[in-house]
Amino acid sequence: KIEKIGTSLRDSLESVTTIVEDKDATHFLGVDGATSLKAEIVGRIPKISDASKFREARRLLVQLGGPLLLLEELTFAGFVNPETDMLTVNSKPFNVFAHIASGKLRQPVLEAEQAALGTFARKFLICANRPDNDLHWDSTDPKWIPKASMAKRHRFLTTKDLHWQWFNLLIAGMVPCSAGGVDVAQAIAEVEEMKAAAIHYARNVGGWSDEIGLYVNIFGHNNVNSLFVHVVDMSELGPGFGFQSFKNCPLDAVLKVLREEAASERSMLRSAPSPLAGTRSSSWRKTTSSPFFFAGTDGATSVKAELTGRVPVLKNSASFREARRLLMEEFGGTGTLRAELLRSGFVDEATNLLTTSAQPFNVFARVASGQMKQPGMDKEQVHLGAYQDRYMVCSNRPENDEHWDSDDVEWVGKASMSRRHRFLTVKDLHWQWFNVLSFGLVEGGASMKDALKQVMDMKEAALAYTRNVGGWSDRVGLFFHVFGHNSVNSLHLHILDLQFVGPTFTKYAYKNMPIDDVIKVLTEAVEIDTHISGTSIDAAAVVKAVSPSSPVASGPVKEARISVGGKHADAEDTEVLTVNVGGELVTLARGTMLLAPVGSALRDLFQNEWSTTQLARDDQGRMFLNYPPRTFQIIVDHLRMLHGTPPNRAVPPPCVPRDAREEFEDLADILGVYDFIVGRSHWGRGKLAPKDSVPPATRSRACCARRRVRPLSPPPDSVQGERLWV
Repeated sequence: KIEKIGTSLRDSLESVTTIVEDKDATHFLGVDGATSLKAEIVGRIPKISDASKFREARRLLVQLGGPLLLLEELTFAGFVNPETDMLTVNSKPFNVFAHIASGKLRQPVLEAEQAALGTFARKFLICANRPDNDLHWDSTDPKWIPKASMAKRHRFLTTKDLHWQWFNLLIAGMVPCSAGGVDVAQAIAEVEEMKAAAIHYARNVGGWSDEIGLYVNIFGHNNVNSLFVHVVDMSELGPGFGFQSFKNCPLDAVLKVLREEAASERSMLRSAPSPLAGTRSSSWRKTTSSPFFFAGTDGATSVKAELTGRVPVLKNSASFREARRLLMEEFGGTGTLRAELLRSGFVDEATNLLTTSAQPFNVFARVASGQMKQPGMDKEQVHLGAYQDRYMVCSNRPENDEHWDSDDVEWVGKASMSRRHRFLTVKDLHWQWFNVLSFGLVEGGASMKDALKQVMDMKEAALAYTRNVGGWSDRVGLFFHVFGHNSVNSLHLHILDLQFVGPTFTKYAYKNMPIDDVIKVLTEAVEIDTHISGTSIDAAAVVKAVSPSSPVASGPVKEARISVGGKHADAEDTEVLTVNVGGELVTLARGTMLLAPVGSALRDLFQNEWSTTQLARDDQGRMFLNYPPRTFQIIVDHLRMLHGTPPNRAVPPPCVPRDAREEFEDLADILGVYDFIVGRSHWGRGKLAPKDSVPPATRSRACCARRRVRPLSPPPDSVQGERLWV
């Protein structure tokens, strides 16, 4: 560093970027915790809307490893069949334009419009947006702007050739001939033909003006991993066009760059070897028989992106529980997660430790290892007391601390979240501790009980620091950012003085996970483990750890106190009630209804003293609820299943007939149980049956919210295997 840039720059991401500016260097920085090429491209090039940025993106891909490494990423995520190198047309991941091109998905309303392509119809297809997106093309409602069509007349042109080299124009002409690719000259001819086809369509379909815009979204900024050209009538644009402008790259800009490469014979863009491709592929490359799958949400090609797409708000125990369920049941478990961290360079395969080099730049791992020093923090470290051998207190950048209360857009999102904001990281760099998402789930790693102890010790260490360092109020907030929503791939607990919070705290409210919610979920998992092993857990000690008597203000303590291990004390209430619901009588147990979330309207109906509840009555004196009986019964039945299912088995969301789905979701929202019941599985709240009372072959688990429960083979004969299986 000193040899290249002197001592003027601090040891930071900016200085590392400067060091590796060499255009021929291969470097993955892990910007904002990126674990995929897709995320790295977005982090390094946040806007790709002209020829210069498209040119930069192609060069960056070569520096990162080239198109063959990208092929491995697409294969890993299930978008490419490794046997044929063709785009997949499975339900998971769902690749809409590939489905249309293959004929598996038809848009009948567009069959007449295909004729407007003329002879181009042999190679290309015209596709439409969803009808409701077309309908709201000029809506100014924030709900619609990001997804509505960009103009009154907006279509897509896609190719029938499903070879992976055409999935996105970022790699046009870059795939080696040995991998079935075409050269730059052939790529230019293909793109020119796409342009001609789109213009021919617009001129012949009728009703379009002469102002035709053709745009593509370059990989990284695309939300579908198959080729599509936006065909837009520029005479009547909607708000969505401006909203998407940062990633709308004109087709002519693509052609300009490709022609430059052809003229200068820059064959290095397509023939350069991929230094990373193949070096790790054997440890993670997915095959068609792999038992896990991505939904490909917004074109996700990594566990991290998929998790963010599936759980966009991760700030409480319910969402944390769901994230862990998705990882273990749908994303291949912690083995898949480790493979992703290996692939992006955050974990050393030989040692299983987090890497501390400059590429990728993992700031808290560097601090914990001693490779990076933070001025003045040695003096603060002593305030950890007995915990200073295991943990380290870290600071934000000085300028971020200085602008903690700034509402300038330049600072909101990167400034400190409070006037006093520190981080607590762990000195143990084993990858199992890189993020709380995987705590207690890594095969061969720490037990769930040890993982719970780690979090509780971190809480005590953080509180000891705030007590000893001086100047902090009694309102201390402790928060994690769960993987997917994290910007650094090494463990760090945010320590905040909640008496003085800034705009960044509000901005990140959707992902500030209170430490007590993490403790609650891990406690549930420990209880399941201890039921299986026949040992016991001091639940009272866990309750005390998250009780209001503790000075930490990190989450919904009331709910944690009422519910430990997912079982409400009120659930033992056995009173049987007959209720008139919309004219139909429903008999139910009051305790069952109290399984509804605390604070929900449904729970409140049955929470108060029955005789004093001010509710409507029918002519027989029965409680009358003016709700549709059919969908209310579905909600009640789901709570009954929760009440009767043991805590080591999961209950999937209710299966709702299609004609009742909208009414069901509306009623769930009215009753305050939408987030609890729609699309979410929950562990049972009933009594645990004896371990041997259910034959292993018949035990089952809940998987994707859209699938029924499926049977499992008996797990390995080990405590760890049994925990993962449960």
